[in-house]
Order: sequence, then structure tokens, then C-alpha cells
Amino acid sequence: MEIPGSFGKPFGDFNNLLKLAKDENFKKFLAHPKVQTLMRNEEFKRAVQEKDVFKLMGNQEFRELLQDPEIRSALDEMNKKFSNPA
Repeated sequence: MEIPGSFGKPFGDFNNLLKLAKDENFKKFLAHPKVQTLMRNEEFKRAVQEKDVFKLMGNQEFRELLQDPEIRSALDEMNKKFSNPA
């Protein structure tokens, strides 16, 4: 399994981060119970800090999160918005 392209694009530059903070899809993503659970996972947080894709993909909760239809939909919408800025 690979990390969808949508996962990383909005986080690439500061202007996108500002837009992301106001984005309804991002708010929905952050509020999702699976995301909230994952954010409390020390192994996941360490992998993010280290930018270790292998550790991320080794995290069962993260892999399950990427398979969730609601999460994928929110990520896809964010990707569309940031790939084709208005």
C-alpha cells in the first residue's frame, strides 16, 4: 500500500497550510474519531516527526485510516483543492 498523493500535497508550503486551516475537508479529517485516536499514538507521532514513511506504513492504525472511505474522500477533496487552486 502506498500513501495517497493527496496526503502530502497540502502540507508542502506555508500558504497552503494557511488555506488548509480554513478548509472544511481538513476540519472534517481532523475531527474524525480515527484521526483523533491516531494523533494520540506515540509510535505514529514519532514516525511523523522523523518523516519515516516506512514506520508510517508499518502502523496498522494509519493503514486502516487510509482505507476509510470518509477519510479518503476528505483527502481527495483537499487534493483537488490544492492541486487546482482557484
